[in-house]
Amino acid sequence: MFEFAPIAMAISTSDTETSSYLKVNDAYLRLTGLKWDDIRGRTLTSEGAAISSPARDRRHRMLEEDGGYVLEEVDIRHADGTIIPTLISAQRTIVDDVSFDVEVILDVSARVRHQHEIELALRASARTDALSGLPNRACFDEVLAQHVERMHESEKLLVLAFVDFNGFKAVNDTMGHAAGDEVLRTIASRFRESFRTNDFIARIGGDEFVVLLEVDPAHLSDVEPTLTDAMDRIFKPMAIEGAVVELGAAVGVTMLQPDDDVTSFMKRADGYMYLAKQTGERLALVWLGHPGIAHPGGRVIRRRR
Repeated sequence: MFEFAPIAMAISTSDTETSSYLKVNDAYLRLTGLKWDDIRGRTLTSEGAAISSPARDRRHRMLEEDGGYVLEEVDIRHADGTIIPTLISAQRTIVDDVSFDVEVILDVSARVRHQHEIELALRASARTDALSGLPNRACFDEVLAQHVERMHESEKLLVLAFVDFNGFKAVNDTMGHAAGDEVLRTIASRFRESFRTNDFIARIGGDEFVVLLEVDPAHLSDVEPTLTDAMDRIFKPMAIEGAVVELGAAVGVTMLQPDDDVTSFMKRADGYMYLAKQTGERLALVWLGHPGIAHPGGRVIRRRR
């Protein structure tokens, strides 16, 4: 029964320091990738042994004091170096005054992978806006902080565009929130289509979106036309519930300055968005550029009423 059991099993001597393998079944060898000839009589704590854990002494004390333990979490190292999470139960048995330890080892790597996938899914859900499918404010705050920290040591420039809709409240008021939700989904889809896959886009509020762009200084002059063309595509008229909806946006654009932190960077983009809002244009973009690199005096680019 021991030999053919589908669960890994091992029998070893009981001495804490010199405990060695007496017998293992085929399931144990499959689990560890070891060969019996390589581990016969070998101590469990020798270099390359399958079971290696700082908690091993504690488990031996449990064997000595309680006669066994149940479902202890132990990482086993496979012969190829892979770490396999397991649950081990063990019992101390005395035969003819000789003490042996019998271990039953459950491979729980599939369960751990499944749990990890669930955790990743929950994390992704917590960082994703359910309506638009874009990253949400929490995700944006995290990504922005990472970018700001990294970009201070990067040769590239970091551009932040803060986008606030013009006319969205009227859609909700006259057509209802279902229509407003459809508008947001359409706009989100257009954002994805209008920027590169490595550009970061997020919905951070009701009708507020942001775009983070990493820009090579040699291509800085492309930022303005890229953004204005993208906004033209994103905010072109759309058909919603049989009606044509035409929205606009106020867009504030700035670049990370050497003395910026996350707060100052975001505050400046937000302020430029309000300047764009005050133009009264349906689609307006304020781009004050980077001192000494481009648009040193600042400019307001106005697009279609």
